[in-house]
Amino acid sequence: MQNEVTGGDPVRRRLDALVERLRRDLDGVAEINERDDGWFFDVVVRPRYAGPLGFSWLCRGDSADIVLGVDAGGVRWELGPSAEELDLMEAIIDAVLSGDATAVFASGRCEVTVTLGDGSKEVQSNHDLPSGCLPLPGWSRWGRHVDYEPYSRPRMRRTDG
Repeated sequence: MQNEVTGGDPVRRRLDALVERLRRDLDGVAEINERDDGWFFDVVVRPRYAGPLGFSWLCRGDSADIVLGVDAGGVRWELGPSAEELDLMEAIIDAVLSGDATAVFASGRCEVTVTLGDGSKEVQSNHDLPSGCLPLPGWSRWGRHVDYEPYSRPRMRRTDG
């Protein structure tokens, strides 16, 4: 059933369905906040414990562009409203949820790699360097590497030995 916000917009209907799936699958594991002010629709997913990679997306009210960001150095994917781009967005999110995400951090630089369900890799980087400055050579080799964990309920540890 269409609500007055979603209307006949197929992109928004698909994003709403994704939010509902995330709410169902991540119940008790992550906090999900969504906001819709008519101009922008944004969703923020934050794990309730350390290890998994948080993420969010922002969509203009006319569903023209979607920005999918991860909580690693401001890295983001700028996606269009096509079915293929929405498929990619969901594949990236599923990889993050499965813990198939890594990041490399160095001064003014971050690169995130997610391994999709088909084995292919999506790599995106971000930099925060002063204008005219280049990153130090080899930063992706000597930078701090982080392997993110899957979203799942933390295991209870036995303390009885």
